[in-house]
Formats: sequence, C-alpha cells, structure tokens
Amino acid sequence: MLHAALTHLASARRVGLFLAGFTLVIALEAGCGGLASAPPSQPPEVVRPAVHRLNPQVDQVAATPVPQLISNSLRRKAEEMVVRVRNINCEGIATGSGFALDPHTLLTNRHVLAGASQLEVSTWDGHDYQVSTAEVGALVDLGIATVDGALPRAASTYAEPSAGEGVTVVGFPLGGPLTFSSGRIVDFVDGVSLGVPGKVMRLTANVEPGNSGGPVLDRRGRVVGIVYAIELATGYGLAIPLDTLRTLTRAGGFQGVPACGSG
Repeated sequence: MLHAALTHLASARRVGLFLAGFTLVIALEAGCGGLASAPPSQPPEVVRPAVHRLNPQVDQVAATPVPQLISNSLRRKAEEMVVRVRNINCEGIATGSGFALDPHTLLTNRHVLAGASQLEVSTWDGHDYQVSTAEVGALVDLGIATVDGALPRAASTYAEPSAGEGVTVVGFPLGGPLTFSSGRIVDFVDGVSLGVPGKVMRLTANVEPGNSGGPVLDRRGRVVGIVYAIELATGYGLAIPLDTLRTLTRAGGFQGVPACGSG
C-alpha cells in the first residue's frame, strides 16, 4: 500500500511538470512572454499565531502515567461514593461509614443505625443529608437508609473476592476525615464465633471504630464486602462478603431500627 501511494505521487508530479511546461510554450508562442518582476527588497513578514499556554493541570495530567490516572479516577469515585453516618441517640453521638447504592439509598451496618433518634449523613466534601427512613437486616449486621436529596455517586460494580487479593478499606475512622487503608484478604472463616452466621473475610487493611459500614474495594474499585468489626485476637479487620450478605438478607429480610438500648 505504501509503495502504491509513493508511485502515484511520483506520477502526479511528472504530469504536473509536463503541464506547466506546456503552458509556458503556449505563452511564449503567443508573444506573451516577459521578464518576471524583481523580487522584493525585504522578505515578507511572517505572522506567527499567538502562543496560548496550557493550564498547568493539563500539563500535569498529560505527564501522569496511565496506571496512576486510573488510580486517581478510582479514588475520586470512592470519595464520592462513601459517606459518614452520624447516629444521635439516647447515649450520645456515634459515627460510622456507609456507601451509596443509588442516589437516595445507602448501605451500612445494623449497629451503625441501631438506637438512633436521628440519623445524619455527610459526604467527604462536607455536604449534609437527613435520613428519612431506615431498616436493618434481621439476620446480618446490615442497615439501609434513605436520604433526602441526591448522593454524589452510587456504587456501580461488585465482585466476589478471593483470598490473597489486594483490597482497600474506605471510611471515616473515629468520625474523622475519609481515609483509604490498603491490605489484602487473609482468608475466609466461619463467622458464627464472630457474630455473623455465615462466611466472613479477614483483612490486613487497617480498620478502626468508625470504619464500620464502609466498603471493601478490590483493585478495580469494585465493592467486594462491607466492614463490620475488628478481630481482637489478631487485629485483622472483619468484613462481610457479598455472597453472605445476599444469603442472610434473603433468609431474614429487614426490620425496623432497634430502639436505643436494645442493641
């Protein structure tokens, strides 16, 4: 294809030269030949287009490696998806984490919502929402709340995790700013002794009070579980994987939020 294109170009140039010469002969025979005008004493001024500097952020993005761009994009999605949950109850104020299932619904833990006389939700950048309705799982440490207003971003992808897989816990430990804690899935254990009647995954990612209800994300930003506790004997974070959540939710359904003091 390249050879054909070059051949075509060469032919076109020969034809052009021939036609130009033919025109010149006709002009001379017709008595129209003459001297060309003298070249200008000064070369014509070349006007160059104005140079517009790019926004420094554009330069920075252009120079950023693709894997880092992907990582930054996943981080921003997690920031917009995860929320802080504030539980105002008869014993004071407690905080936990949660993440959006859709623009108006968030998922968290049963114990994050339990006993609340008022529930408030806030995003990483300081936007606040009031909770209008809430329910908790009958058999699993799971809670669902509906907020007034639209949450910034909902979780869109989910996956089943594997032991040894790298993961990140996202949440608001101790009620402070949003944090990202990386680690790996150690293993899956029977959760009966850990307060969950089903499979539980143990994590090396750092988990603190306030992380409860936050998502566990794989390296592609997919939700693979929900944090609910810390195993005191090992210091591992504990999370409920998606298949356990589905099984226990189908078996027990949801009920109203327990009153303050009832657990």
